[in-house]
Amino acid sequence: MRQTWGERLRRLRNQAGMKQQTLASLLKISQGYLSRLEAGQVRPRGDVLSRIEDLLGAPEQISLLDQIVLTIRLCPHMACLIEGARPFNLLASSQGNASPLSPFHECRESEPLSCPDLTSFIEGVQTLTALKLEGALQGAAGHIWHRQASEPPTAMKSIHIPIGTGPNRWMWHTITIPIAQSEFAKTELEWGGRLALEEQASLRMQPAELYGHTR
Repeated sequence: MRQTWGERLRRLRNQAGMKQQTLASLLKISQGYLSRLEAGQVRPRGDVLSRIEDLLGAPEQISLLDQIVLTIRLCPHMACLIEGARPFNLLASSQGNASPLSPFHECRESEPLSCPDLTSFIEGVQTLTALKLEGALQGAAGHIWHRQASEPPTAMKSIHIPIGTGPNRWMWHTITIPIAQSEFAKTELEWGGRLALEEQASLRMQPAELYGHTR
């Protein structure tokens, strides 16, 4: 007997060892709604249907996305998973972002990034998204920016990694560290601006940077 898409969704979730709450978070729906979907009591529409079809079309993405989300949430540093299209919803946020020292500390999962501190950050993400849509960005990208709500503005460096979730669909896995203003100026000179693509510059962060030890 051929399985319905709801039964297939439940089977894939069980194979990935995921709870309903975890899959519901990935699909950006409530656990109760997911339960009704799996039981075939309701049919999804719009964006929910598209996200489910992406997962069913590439089932390996379920366990992959689950691992990425969990890894980010448990990370003690400033890490985010951001939707790869406006309004740039925050899909997952790390433990490190709970600190007031993080420019993301006021942001909440499943909500758009809207903190005044992130104005310069969002401008960079918008530019990278446009480059991604044009096919000009295939790998990672670097971005230096300032926390604009702080006095004086704090220099920051982010590395953005696109993660494909379906045809012309992706998320940004972002890691951010504070840097000295002197390093900001040096990086801006080396990159020829505040953005750099992977093929244009070395975007590796040193272990000391990842652990928050900057000179």
